[in-house]
Amino acid sequence: MLMGKLMDATAPKPRLPEIHEVTVDLEATERDGRTVRFSDLRGKVVVCAYIYTVCPHGCAAVMEEMKKLNEALGQTGEFHQASISVVPERDTPEMLAAYAAALNVGENDPWWFVSGDQAPLWNFMTEGLGLQKAEPIPEDERVNPLDLYEHDLRVVLIDRKGMVRGYYSVFHPQQEIADLMREKLNKDARQLVEDPDA
Repeated sequence: MLMGKLMDATAPKPRLPEIHEVTVDLEATERDGRTVRFSDLRGKVVVCAYIYTVCPHGCAAVMEEMKKLNEALGQTGEFHQASISVVPERDTPEMLAAYAAALNVGENDPWWFVSGDQAPLWNFMTEGLGLQKAEPIPEDERVNPLDLYEHDLRVVLIDRKGMVRGYYSVFHPQQEIADLMREKLNKDARQLVEDPDA
């Protein structure tokens, strides 16, 4: 048993798939008012996901996983995250700053909470990262009046060269799948941080 665990620990990890290169750039406004560009993150392992601060669906679960990643990998200097607004007219930089503070995410943490014009934000998420397009929810199907858009809840993992290496459904109706996806996201992100050639 012990020998088996030792073998697992020393065996080379399989390479993560290279899904596609992020060729679309994004210019957006960070929570502190700065203009940032996604291309500035080249050279770092990056995790991205949509954010809607009053989402009645799975955004809270996504944010919880990103918070864990920030705590585990944020001090390495090799890792960065970006939460990209679904509804920027509501989630302004000021709103996102307050939200990040409530999560205990510091201003110097390697984690952007970005807002801006909706069209380029959405275009980056679909054309750049390969997520499903956000769609308006018909009024009679909304959970509450702020339940405006159905959006992809997957987390995207990108390597130092700007290559998407995985999508993770950390919020899933089947708890077993959600648990597996969370574990895989953490393992894969750590593998890319620790091994630039992974």
